[in-house]
Amino acid sequence: MTVLEALNTSQMFKNEKDKKKNKQKEILIQRCKEGVPTAAVKTDFPCCLIETDEILYIDFIQKDENSCTNRTTADPSLRKTSMPETLVTFQVKKEGGQKVRLLLKSKALRRRVQYVCVYAFKGEKIKTALKRDGRFKNDIFRKHCALSDELKHEWSNPVDNLDRKAFQLVVLKTAGSSQNPINTKILGILHDQFPVLLKQLKQREKLKNKSDVQKFFRAEYGKSVENFLKVKKVKQLMKLSDSVYILTNAHVIGEPTDVPKVNAGQFTAVFGYEDLDSEDSKRIPVEQLAAHSYGTDDKGRYLDYALLELDDIENIAEYPKLLDCYRPNAPINRGQICIVGHPGEGVKKMDPCFIIERENRIEAANKHKTENQHLIHLMNEACSKEKWNFLANENQITYDSCFFHGSSGSPVFDVDCNLIGIHTGGYKYKTEGDKTRNFMEYGFSMQPILENISVQARMKDLTNIFSVIEAYSNVSGTAEQQNQIDIEMESAEESEEL
Repeated sequence: MTVLEALNTSQMFKNEKDKKKNKQKEILIQRCKEGVPTAAVKTDFPCCLIETDEILYIDFIQKDENSCTNRTTADPSLRKTSMPETLVTFQVKKEGGQKVRLLLKSKALRRRVQYVCVYAFKGEKIKTALKRDGRFKNDIFRKHCALSDELKHEWSNPVDNLDRKAFQLVVLKTAGSSQNPINTKILGILHDQFPVLLKQLKQREKLKNKSDVQKFFRAEYGKSVENFLKVKKVKQLMKLSDSVYILTNAHVIGEPTDVPKVNAGQFTAVFGYEDLDSEDSKRIPVEQLAAHSYGTDDKGRYLDYALLELDDIENIAEYPKLLDCYRPNAPINRGQICIVGHPGEGVKKMDPCFIIERENRIEAANKHKTENQHLIHLMNEACSKEKWNFLANENQITYDSCFFHGSSGSPVFDVDCNLIGIHTGGYKYKTEGDKTRNFMEYGFSMQPILENISVQARMKDLTNIFSVIEAYSNVSGTAEQQNQIDIEMESAEESEEL
């Protein structure tokens, strides 16, 4: 519940709000507690953050075109929160330091308060929290600023250490051009290693001189990205990647035994999420887990997917339907591909790379071992423990990509921007210092996933899903596949009777 929702339960407040003199005014709510500056909160401030010994001062101020105090945040996950342990609050003085004196948009608010109180999720950046608050002038976000008390907390810092503190916003001095000593040290190490690495490259690729080396790198880089460099194609890929979060990997939401019991309501699908500072991202709560599979199906194909049904789709109607870009029976064993996602849970990236053909996977793995002889004992240990079989799954797509932890569920496109698979993971092993390296990365093709979704949708009588998937899958294409659906439905009915 928000502060305004709580106030609206009071008849005294409603009578005051409905008076003619207050009709065109904005509500001003200030929280007051001993030892903390009195500060104005927005009307959507969560009640769970108000303490029992606090006093709230309620008044009405002139509304102007810049008023933001009564506007609710566009983020439904924040509006509905009732868990104070996930939130922090902090006060910001209405006047900043030099070069950034006026912070607040509303003149009326500037005249009446000394501080404003901001609430935010733990883990998010200061800049993100202030932008979402909506009361601060936009031009301050174009400057290199920080919140200052005894320390200076930059825009990119998380809000976690700001809880219940008061700050003034200041402009930081631009750093000079002096070289970072750590960067200088790393650069020196790279310079020292370069001759050895160059020698190894020449031996491995049979290169004779400097010109051959330059041609090698140009060719390797050029052939990997040339088909994805056209502006039109890049724009198409970025547009298609907006719909990545509806279909994801099952392992993203839980372990194999936990997925069927998972509470889907704890997850949120994010659209328009380019990076951690994205202003236009939309968070849509997940309503239910519509279909999933985490293991081998009856045809021996490995599946790792979860289809999430969203709670509200009106706010994302403008985003493209990724399934429209699916091409049935597209080759998955050769050619160029492009993955779009968030490697390392960071900013959105796209990685053009080549499929490692099934018959070449062992050779690629051996090449990786040869190039990293000092780590071979760790590779063998991981291979034995995980029981790797590079040739086990016919529906697997393998490639050498920079996408690793945090990018599961990313779409895999072919050279014509057709959706052919879903990025899932990598054959990884731990090195000294608990760092992770991969032999190669992999995803799984779309066709078996769509067939499995179609079977589950029919069994669960999810006609809206079945009617859409049916056009893309081969489930209704043969009598054998249709018979398989009937068998599975009969098995399910027998289980219910038992």
